[in-house]
Amino acid sequence: MLLFHIIVGSILLLSGIGALSFTKGSVKHRWSGNVFFIALLCMTSSAVILSDSPTMPLLSFYYGTTAWAVVLRKEKSTGLFEICAMLLIAYVSFDLFYFLATTTDTPQTFKVIFTIYAYIAALSALLDLNMIVRGGLSGKHRMVRHAWRTCFALLGAVMSFSANTSDNWPSFIDSNTLIYIMIVILFYWLIRVLFSNWYDHIKVMLGENLLTKKLMLYRRTLK
Repeated sequence: MLLFHIIVGSILLLSGIGALSFTKGSVKHRWSGNVFFIALLCMTSSAVILSDSPTMPLLSFYYGTTAWAVVLRKEKSTGLFEICAMLLIAYVSFDLFYFLATTTDTPQTFKVIFTIYAYIAALSALLDLNMIVRGGLSGKHRMVRHAWRTCFALLGAVMSFSANTSDNWPSFIDSNTLIYIMIVILFYWLIRVLFSNWYDHIKVMLGENLLTKKLMLYRRTLK
């Protein structure tokens, strides 16, 4: 099971990098995203078996699945999945806060990490509730939900990779370098989607591509 976990974790990292690198909305981006999602399901499932607590695997599972699901949902729509996801992340947040309140032998560094995760999980539950009450998301807010949750799920995998390989890094390279890079990438996409015209540009591009495909299909039906 450990070997399987390592293999799917490697696939997850590679496909996640691909999804971030390829043009958003392109075929390569979608394929990379789908492989990332399947690898995430496999990795979190194996992590539940290997770990003493399912909390952290559930955290990655939540962010990965909600990032994937929001692009499949029609704009301004929600359903049972979103309600279950909200309840799941609310439970994870409570479990993390309970752990922090009762633990006595956890190193301070890990306490800080778990505290950050707990607060972000609580924020995610509130954002889910807001989305459900509003009846769904549309436009750039829908895209930013997809972007930051994908990055956050990938960040969890990167943190696990860095922690388990820290002893093998050269002394002149900080083993947390990949973590810092992922955090920068996460905020980069948050800012780019929300505060630039990127979304308008990508929407026009995708619209033109879709129109081209429809015209080609129409021409074929005429032959």
